[in-house]
Amino acid sequence: MIKYEIISSGSKGNCVIINDIMIDCGVPFRIIKEYLYDIKYLLLTHIHSDHIKEGSLNRIKKMFPKIQIISNWEVAQRFGIDDIVNANFPVEFGFGTLTPFECIHDVVTYGYVIQMEGENIIYATDTATLKNAPIPSEGYDYLFLESNHDEKKLEQVRNKNNYGYDPYKGGMRHLSTQKCKAFYYTHRRNKESPLIELHKSERFY
Repeated sequence: MIKYEIISSGSKGNCVIINDIMIDCGVPFRIIKEYLYDIKYLLLTHIHSDHIKEGSLNRIKKMFPKIQIISNWEVAQRFGIDDIVNANFPVEFGFGTLTPFECIHDVVTYGYVIQMEGENIIYATDTATLKNAPIPSEGYDYLFLESNHDEKKLEQVRNKNNYGYDPYKGGMRHLSTQKCKAFYYTHRRNKESPLIELHKSERFY
């Protein structure tokens, strides 16, 4: 049985645990320290600081050196990791099979498909689309997907800059709730397959 916990998800920090895998460490070390004793793998999606808090990563390396850190080449160049994986090339690890795929963001970002204990799991945040996601013939058992914003709410702030930044342009780098749910209903295994919505915007969800 798959166990998971959402430690944090959103622009303030991201960290999710699935069995003995931690995905991203974009939160203060004190928040995740007690979880790390049961973690064997750390998957990192991309270099942005809300997904990799450098101080937390450095302390994980120092205090929990047996945790295997896995990510893409850009993360490896910036931070140093144990294993570099490449999009669309499945790799066997102790937990099962990991298949990275490319997400569409403003830096190199990977989503991950995890096959473990006979279950198909997909994890994807910080992406404008899921067009590169592998699709297993039997569907997904667990879907951890970005559900950042409602498209109608975001459309209302197009060409408005009174937030001090362009929220529409920023929002378009993330997966909308509509696209998230369309993928879920199309590619879930059955009605019992849970959708875990991630990276929800406080303003536009």
